[in-house]
Amino acid sequence: RDSVASRGLGDVYKRQVPDSLDSIKQESTVQNQKTFEFNINKEEQELAVLNLISVDRSMFDIEQIFGFLSNCGAKVKNKYFSFIDENGKEKFRIINALNPGTFDQETKTFAIVIVADLSMTTNPLDTVRQMVKFSVNFSDKFHANLCDQERIPITKQMISHMESRAQDIARIKQLNTHNIS
Repeated sequence: RDSVASRGLGDVYKRQVPDSLDSIKQESTVQNQKTFEFNINKEEQELAVLNLISVDRSMFDIEQIFGFLSNCGAKVKNKYFSFIDENGKEKFRIINALNPGTFDQETKTFAIVIVADLSMTTNPLDTVRQMVKFSVNFSDKFHANLCDQERIPITKQMISHMESRAQDIARIKQLNTHNIS
């Protein structure tokens, strides 16, 4: 059976899952285990993902990246960069595409990821547009290819699809807000 492992704006990733949990239960040696209750937002994530990959796979100059991100208004948070809206809510973040996904002064990478959970942003369409604008500027400065979540060079049609999806999410959020009121 296939189940959705994560949900993006274009493709849906699938992975195989076992038909039953019997084998897992049999392997467990701890009796009377209780599950940890996480405070998870019940809304599904709606991830917008862009990749920026060095044209020739050469490593980006990390000091230049830090300066560029700082000049663009990004804030360092838990070893990644974050763009925050006027209410202090995260719009999107920039992470290292290579493990472990973080940035520090010793980081060597030829690829970064720009990602936003559009279901959590205040203005999903504005967030997508800012992500694209940031990515184009970065691409020009650092000679990087702008790619989608599959690391395939992005087209105008793909960007339009992302913007349409962001508009849909904004409408759904607005309906949900009105239904709660």
